Amino acid sequence: MENQPTTLSVQWVRAETGQMRLISLNGNEVWPFVPGQVAVLGIEGVGESYFAIASAPEDRHGLDFLIRKGEGVSGALFEVKKGDLVQGRGPLGKGFPIDQYRGRDFLLAAVGSAIAPMRSVLRSVSYRRADFEKMVLVYGARRAGDVPFADEMKDWQQSGIEVVLTLSSPETGEWHGKTGHVQEHFREALAALRQPVALICGMKAMTSESRDELIRVGVAANEILTNY
Repeated sequence: MENQPTTLSVQWVRAETGQMRLISLNGNEVWPFVPGQVAVLGIEGVGESYFAIASAPEDRHGLDFLIRKGEGVSGALFEVKKGDLVQGRGPLGKGFPIDQYRGRDFLLAAVGSAIAPMRSVLRSVSYRRADFEKMVLVYGARRAGDVPFADEMKDWQQSGIEVVLTLSSPETGEWHGKTGHVQEHFREALAALRQPVALICGMKAMTSESRDELIRVGVAANEILTNY
């Protein structure tokens, strides 16, 4: 991978939640990458930071990134508009080598903005759905308004991917679905899967607790994968 930054142009910006936006970037060419890999994005005069690629390698429109409103680079990227320039380096990290597991069942687990690399996986799978067996996504957010890609989740479900959505701090009276942390729903999600490969992404505590729970309910330790 080249260490020299590539100049990327903002093609479009789409609000996903009040605190998250999806931005699509394009340069002279789209980088080849593995679903789940990350890139370093930079804004001149602000700095640079790591962001997971949210689009699939098969997508030809550019590279998508889910940006959470924050300080520094993430704050600057949250405010970009069509035509703005962003410096990018990548891809980096090992990603999720899903092609090594064709014909297998999958459990995907993510929380918050860590849905971004899982979107990359799911979009890639959608291009060759027949290569993979059953797939379940267990996704956790704090409140219903914190869930990005709500419309796309409907498309994933229509393609035969089960989506289990759980909220850790739902608003009183406004949510009648599952509650609690993602790992509390693994046993139920795994009931329909046969010797699944598990992909997990989130903060350190989430990934550690998820890994422990997956092993406890019977997933092989060497088939629990992170993207870094």
